[in-house]
Amino acid sequence: MYEISLRYFHAVAQTGSLSAASEELHVAVSAISRQISQLEDQLQLTLFERKPRGMALTSAGEILYTYALRNSVELSNVIAEMKGLNSLQQQTITLACPEGMAWDFLPYVIAQFRQQYPSAIVSLQVVDSGKATQLVKEGSVDAALTFSLQPEQGVEVALQVPSPISALLSQQHPLANAECLSVRDLKDYPIALSEPGTTLSYLFDIACHLEGIQIAPALTSNAMGAIYTYTKESPDAIALCGELTVQRQALRDGLVLRPMQEPSLVQRSLQLQVMSRRKQPAIVRYFLDFLTAALTEHSGR
Repeated sequence: MYEISLRYFHAVAQTGSLSAASEELHVAVSAISRQISQLEDQLQLTLFERKPRGMALTSAGEILYTYALRNSVELSNVIAEMKGLNSLQQQTITLACPEGMAWDFLPYVIAQFRQQYPSAIVSLQVVDSGKATQLVKEGSVDAALTFSLQPEQGVEVALQVPSPISALLSQQHPLANAECLSVRDLKDYPIALSEPGTTLSYLFDIACHLEGIQIAPALTSNAMGAIYTYTKESPDAIALCGELTVQRQALRDGLVLRPMQEPSLVQRSLQLQVMSRRKQPAIVRYFLDFLTAALTEHSGR
């Protein structure tokens, strides 16, 4: 009864406008609008806020959109399963994470996992935290390892572990022997951190604001490799990053990590996110268990 209406609803929700959905579906705008209105009448709910430049989902619309996305993913999985358990799709794991997690930790875990499951094929998208969550919600990836500051409809947190922001510095740095550091300790040294708009940069700005100081970083970048190398090659520099991001490499290069004491920097968490109530293929479940064990082991140290 709802098949066509849901199809049109999904297109409008995904594109954000009737005209864009019309182009995608090759159906007249009036026909799409009529189906959406009929669906709202049948459900006795308003699914969209009509705006001058598009259509925005209401809270009820968000719930229905999540349902539609999950059903679409489940159908793809069922079709793949019917075609054969050994198909390429049944061995593929799709992941998303911000650049910091992609620099060392997650590729390391993937390499360890493939030693046990050599037929596994992994696709990793490196995006910002918000986009990683969105890809999970849409069913474009199986899971995301990311930082999140607010819950998202249709996304389940399979695991959450502490991921406080630490200071990375040379063993010869004047502050290297401190038990912990504050943002005030950093103000006289060149600072390197991720570019504005990232979770880390946002929390650092909050910490500075609460302390009533301003710190202009010597280097900002969207590449953890650039931040790390700059810090390694600058004896007086300090980088702000997650311990998990650089721990293995720092140990090899003689750099040290010192915790930050500000609450906004200490309370950050790393989340393993999956689509709510989605049935995952076996290879994905095995990998999620493997990654969960690795994260749990690290957080217990």
